[in-house]
Amino acid sequence: MHDGKVVATHIVLSHEEQLERLRVACPEAAERAVVSGDPCLDRLQASTPLRETYRQAFGLDKAQRFVVVSSTWGTSSLLGANTSLVLELAQELPHDSYRIAVALHPNIVQGHSPWQVKMWLDECTRAGVLVLENEDLWRPALVAADLTIGDHGSVTFYSACLGTPVVLGSAPEETVHPDSPIALLLRTAPRLEPVSPTRLDDIIDAHRPGSYAEITELATSVPGKAADLLRDLWYSAIELAPPTFAPSLKALPVPDIAPATPRAWTAEVSFATDGTAALSRFPVDGRSKRTLARADTHLVVGTDEPDIALLRLAEVVMRPDIAHDPDTWTAATLRALPGCRVAAIRAGEDEWRVETHDGLRFGIGTADPAFVSVLYALLGGEAVPQEIRLRRGSMTYSAKVTVRASH
Repeated sequence: MHDGKVVATHIVLSHEEQLERLRVACPEAAERAVVSGDPCLDRLQASTPLRETYRQAFGLDKAQRFVVVSSTWGTSSLLGANTSLVLELAQELPHDSYRIAVALHPNIVQGHSPWQVKMWLDECTRAGVLVLENEDLWRPALVAADLTIGDHGSVTFYSACLGTPVVLGSAPEETVHPDSPIALLLRTAPRLEPVSPTRLDDIIDAHRPGSYAEITELATSVPGKAADLLRDLWYSAIELAPPTFAPSLKALPVPDIAPATPRAWTAEVSFATDGTAALSRFPVDGRSKRTLARADTHLVVGTDEPDIALLRLAEVVMRPDIAHDPDTWTAATLRALPGCRVAAIRAGEDEWRVETHDGLRFGIGTADPAFVSVLYALLGGEAVPQEIRLRRGSMTYSAKVTVRASH
């Protein structure tokens, strides 16, 4: 309203319940309201057949659960209330079982600058968290997600609409209208505390897709029809006849993004009776609560990790980029870092070159760096097998091992 008059020619709403609240709050404006659905939700739901496509584009395999952390802006938002939550998640959730992505409201970047937000999340990036810098990526991430950790922002509500389990890292009910659908979700969804793999697994496993149906049905009165209704409204507003053909609803684009990996981690390897390995990796940094002194773990540090103290502590140093002279690099790295027992480098798209501190050289036929940790654990045994098997969830992967030389 301005000077007692309604400003807008049309006020577009997604659901009849919003129209009822508008009639109470501003009866004059309700006369201009049009219920035309939610084009964003329609597109999200139409893209669900591509869920596995999006998952693989984000670098996920079948055994991994994808956790999307969403924060709106303001002091009561998820990040505003707990700035260390994302890093805590990264350090508590085993990297081979969980992958984490962060979707931030663009007002956070606008309010604090891209540089400041990047600095705040730098440790998270180093811990293998995928920060979705392109704001359009949150939509395919939601379709791919196994769990959304959020707050009172719309991304959390959209995730619930897709039937994905949600858990609240912040739930400031006083910031939203008490009769709104998001307020109902804040009163219904579980809280995050405590942060643990068991807690998140229990929420995911116990969730049923229709458990929030009474709330999420309030998202749109005309599911799947927003494109038609909005196009008719727009053409009517400019006094033109709409096209005779139906508008197309485009699937969300497949992300073209490099998978996020930790730059330093502790690795624990165990073996089944048949020799198949199981691996647990946890990101670490110089302030990590996770101890580096446990006898059953080893510290792996990539050459892209900027903390030189971690590099000097590493038992395994890895160079993730493909080099033209891998043998020279492994030998020089072992000489320069006396505490390093194994140096590993990518020698091709599907090969790691590994050299030990006592001069053994191996080749591993895989692009997966996890097999380097399995090889490291095998070095204390009688002999390294010609094939390494690694189990993740219900899947078992294998890689050939060749003894290249000793000097």
